Amino acid sequence: MSNALLKLEDLQVTFTTYSGEVTAVDNVSLQLNKGEVLGIVGESGSGKSVTSESILQLLDEDLTSYDGKILFEGKNLLDMSSKQVQKLRGNEISMIFQDPMSSLNPVMPIGKQIAEVIRLHQKVSKKEAQKKVVELLRLTGIPSPEQRAKEYPHEISGGMRQRIMIAMALACEPKLLIADEPTTALDVTIQAQILDLMMDLKEKLNMGVLFITHDLGVVANICTKVAVMYLGQVMEETDVKTLFSKPLHPYTMGLIKSVPHLDGDRTQELSSIPGTVPPLSNVPDGCRFAPRCPFATEKCHKEVPVLEHADDTHRVRCWHYEKIQEGEVAYV
Repeated sequence: MSNALLKLEDLQVTFTTYSGEVTAVDNVSLQLNKGEVLGIVGESGSGKSVTSESILQLLDEDLTSYDGKILFEGKNLLDMSSKQVQKLRGNEISMIFQDPMSSLNPVMPIGKQIAEVIRLHQKVSKKEAQKKVVELLRLTGIPSPEQRAKEYPHEISGGMRQRIMIAMALACEPKLLIADEPTTALDVTIQAQILDLMMDLKEKLNMGVLFITHDLGVVANICTKVAVMYLGQVMEETDVKTLFSKPLHPYTMGLIKSVPHLDGDRTQELSSIPGTVPPLSNVPDGCRFAPRCPFATEKCHKEVPVLEHADDTHRVRCWHYEKIQEGEVAYV
C-alpha cells in the first residue's frame, strides 16, 4: 500500500488576466508522505502560495484553470465537485495562513469561530463543541483557555492569534496540514514556539505537513524534504540534509549563500542573487533562471531544461548540474 498522502502530478495553474493567460504553476510534480514535512521555498513570485492554494482550490474559479492531478490519498481533487472539496477543507485537509488577523472574524468570539469548524464537520452538540474548543486552546499552549474562548481577535497578541489559527486548523484532526508562511509576521522567539508546537502536534496526530516559506533556517529545522521553486517551476527537490550539503542548482546555491551566518565576517557585504523574479507575463526563454545565473551559457538562454534525477532522491532542473556535482564549477 502506498504511503503517499498527497501527490501533485504535472500540476499546471493558469490565470486569465487583462493582458492574457499566464501560467503561475508549471508542471509541478511533488509527493508528500504521511508524517513527513515537505518544505516549498523560493522568493516572492515563485509560485509557492499558488501551489498550496490550488490543493484546496481556493483561487478565483472564474479566472483560474487547472491541469494535471492533485491526488489526496489516491483521489484526484480536481475531479471532485466544489461541494466534495468543501467537505475536505478544515476536516481532512487544513490550512494555516500567514496573517491570522485577516483569517479570523473580528466580530465573533474566538471560541465560537473554532466551534463552528467543529460543528460543520462533526456531529456534536454545542456543549461538546465548546468543550473541545477549550481542549484545543489548552493543547496549543494558550493560558486560561476558558477565558480566551470568550475574547475577540483584537484582544490578543499576534503570536496568540497564530496559535488560535493552529487550534482551528487542528480542530478536526486533519491528515494534511498546509502552512503558508505561518510565522513570517512573528518575532523570532514566538516563531520558535509556534514551530515547536506544530512539530509536536504533527507527531501526535501523524499528519503530513506542507510548509511554505522563504526562510531557509526554518526549513533546516523542521522539514524532511524540500522543493525549491522559481517562477512557477520546481528547480530542485531532495531531502533537507542533501539540499544544504550538496545543492546542485545555482538558484538553490544562491539562496543558501544569501543566508547570513552568526560566525561570518561582519565586514563582508552580504551575498545576494542579482536581479529580480520577472513577471509571469515576461517569462524568459530557455531556463527561467538563466538571466540571473552565473553559470548560464547560450544553451541555457535558448533551451528549456527538464527536471531530471541526479540520483534516486535528488531531482534538479539545470543543464550544468553534473559539472556542479563533480565540483568543476563553483558558485561565487
